[in-house]
Amino acid sequence: ETMPAPRFEPGDRFVYFGRLSREKGLITLVDAAIKAKVKLRLVGTGPVEDDLRRRVEASGADVEFCGFRKGDELWSLVQGGRAVVLASEWYENAPLSILEGYACGKPVLGARIAGIPEMIRPGETGDVFESGSSDDLARVLRAYAELPDDAVAAQGRAARAWVERDFTVERHMARLFDVYREVGVKVAG
Repeated sequence: ETMPAPRFEPGDRFVYFGRLSREKGLITLVDAAIKAKVKLRLVGTGPVEDDLRRRVEASGADVEFCGFRKGDELWSLVQGGRAVVLASEWYENAPLSILEGYACGKPVLGARIAGIPEMIRPGETGDVFESGSSDDLARVLRAYAELPDDAVAAQGRAARAWVERDFTVERHMARLFDVYREVGVKVAG
């Protein structure tokens, strides 16, 4: 699996891609987008989609629902965005979508929960916010909406460079295996 190509030129929409489910914090994300008056793109399908659509309709917010996409179609929607947002409210370890966002040349705005914050360098490759707080996320969205395009692009470049340096698939796998070995899980190979 090769990494998607980076596109550093920022678009005007914040992007979430993945399953539209409760633990992903998407109600918090949509509420934050409404408060911050920013444009949002949701790529994916899932159980909270109808609820999200109703909220968007009632608020008149500018939220684009793209449905399920994969491969180049997915990457082009991410590459065309301003920053990737992960508003998780349940514990997930270092989500792959952070690395994918970085690979696309985008800063990542992530909730301060589980493995997310250790994969974001605030002010350098993105920023973090309080999980479950639409006010705190709105503050970060507003800041990135107002950040000059060249500053957003510079963070995207730093993010992509970090992925290329530290998070190649091989290294990521090797690192995972080390962790499994430390906790005593038998790994084939």
